[in-house]
Amino acid sequence: MARIAEEKNTLYAIERLDGVKGQVRFDLYGTVYDEAYFERCKAAIARLPASVDVQWHGQLPQEEGAGVLSKSHALFMPSVGENFGHALVEALSLGRPVLTSDRTPWKGLEHQQAGWDLPLGTPERYTAAIQTLVDMDQAAYDAWSSGAYALGKRYLSDPIPVELSYRLFRP
Repeated sequence: MARIAEEKNTLYAIERLDGVKGQVRFDLYGTVYDEAYFERCKAAIARLPASVDVQWHGQLPQEEGAGVLSKSHALFMPSVGENFGHALVEALSLGRPVLTSDRTPWKGLEHQQAGWDLPLGTPERYTAAIQTLVDMDQAAYDAWSSGAYALGKRYLSDPIPVELSYRLFRP
């Protein structure tokens, strides 16, 4: 869903999985932007407990993104900064909670039961949010899924962002 790169914080995401109790599968989709960084990611994956399965799938064609997200429980992308975050809005619109940094436009996610937008300086909060997802029963997950979907739908139904985008291209 994003490049395997420092600005997407892939290594940080992998490191937050250490210490989570229970079965976790973290699927990585995207091109490798920096081979040395990817080697550090692979080394971090090798240090994770056996209960955490991290799989890299490479580049994902854009038209397959929604299908992959719809089979996932959440989107975990603690980016160091996003102007918008297309993968985030796509996940929300599919009813998938997101776990991201507070350096995106997506704020107040936990209050809306749509996910978490956490400061990068609080790694323990990321691990706790992942643990919350792992520990959720179906009814709790359904509530968070509904919150994510409602937020995604509100955004996609709002004509103001579309109008602002059109204004960028008008002479």
